[in-house]
Amino acid sequence: MVAIFVVLMFVSLVLLDLGLVKWRAWREASRQSRSVRVPGTSPEIGDWRPLPAGVHLTAGHTWLKPDPSGGVKVGADAFLAHALGAVDRIVLPKPGEEVHAGQPLFRLEDQGRSVAVPASLDGRVVAVNSRLPEHREWLTSDPYRGGWVCYLSGTLADQRRYPSGRKAAQWLDDEFRRLREFLSMRATPVLAVGLTSHDGGMPATGCLRELDDSAWAAFESEFLQHEGQ
Repeated sequence: MVAIFVVLMFVSLVLLDLGLVKWRAWREASRQSRSVRVPGTSPEIGDWRPLPAGVHLTAGHTWLKPDPSGGVKVGADAFLAHALGAVDRIVLPKPGEEVHAGQPLFRLEDQGRSVAVPASLDGRVVAVNSRLPEHREWLTSDPYRGGWVCYLSGTLADQRRYPSGRKAAQWLDDEFRRLREFLSMRATPVLAVGLTSHDGGMPATGCLRELDDSAWAAFESEFLQHEGQ
């Protein structure tokens, strides 16, 4: 009788231990499923990466950073990099070229299509990031540092025209929401599901690549315009 009791106790302990192992495995799997994001998507809009200090955004989706020694560093902001994803080619301006606000400053090309990114101020191209065409991934992985495009001469006279800090982050939030609406209008219902994250949050990285030529033209017209245009 005692032997049977001991056997039953041993079996009960084994079953209890197995149950605990399964419960812990289920809890870990559940935790990981909540933290893993859908491939091809980015964090929620409210979690978008903050801008580095001193960076200002423009309505044409370039960023500007005045240099203490003179001149203004320019690049494509995270919104533009996110919408296009990994591009095939970056066409830089030429050193010494005179540029004017509202006119194309550089081009981003992908799969035979392109968008012209406008200058937001007048100036002369002092230097370009000659390594960027060979490291196009910097445009998306490090847009505000390694992904800089060029230096323009002059100064950022009225910095209040160009949001920075929290105001810039809020403006980016609004632009991402506007992009989501743009995608829903331009894509078929089936395709639109794949262009945004699973819960309707941040549009997928490279979402513009899935749209046709007319959508690229519309994107350029609606999102890449100088303030005065």
